[in-house]
Amino acid sequence: MTIQAVKGSGACHGDMRSDPPGQVNETKQRRRTTPLTVSIRLGCTIEKEIYRSRGRGRITLTQYETWRETFTVPEEGYNRTKLTCPICHTSFEVKVYSKSRTRLRKIYFASCFFAIAACGIVIGVLAGSEKGFMAYSLAAPFICFTVWHLLDAIRGRFDASDVVSHARGKIHRIFDEQKIIFPDQ
Repeated sequence: MTIQAVKGSGACHGDMRSDPPGQVNETKQRRRTTPLTVSIRLGCTIEKEIYRSRGRGRITLTQYETWRETFTVPEEGYNRTKLTCPICHTSFEVKVYSKSRTRLRKIYFASCFFAIAACGIVIGVLAGSEKGFMAYSLAAPFICFTVWHLLDAIRGRFDASDVVSHARGKIHRIFDEQKIIFPDQ
């Protein structure tokens, strides 16, 4: 998603004299990137009271009202974006991470899962046969999570919660089941 703009030097001002020596009249190309945007669905918790009794208390139904926000992905690092919930009218803040920072966060989570799986395998080796089997069975899902996150980081497929995370204020849920794929620049 790059647009190349061509900009001339503008050396000719009505006279046909040549440029002074040492100065080259070239056409320079500038690379201007259009900002990447992602549209993510956010949700706010709404509790509806269904039943109230003195002896049994009350029963509530919890639902999420959702809306869509569009965020601009920064070139590097992260940006803090202040939002106001259209449902509960409270303000909160989210962090929007760049493509490289998102990839690093995904690799960090994969390394955490790998560390947990490695601890389970070490405990399995050091323990006896009964407890060792239990440690191996606890380590197996974390190995799967490690491979899953590493493959997503290598392929550049991210979840909505990898790109946007909660920073401050009332916690609102980040929805979206579809993977976010950044285009190559």
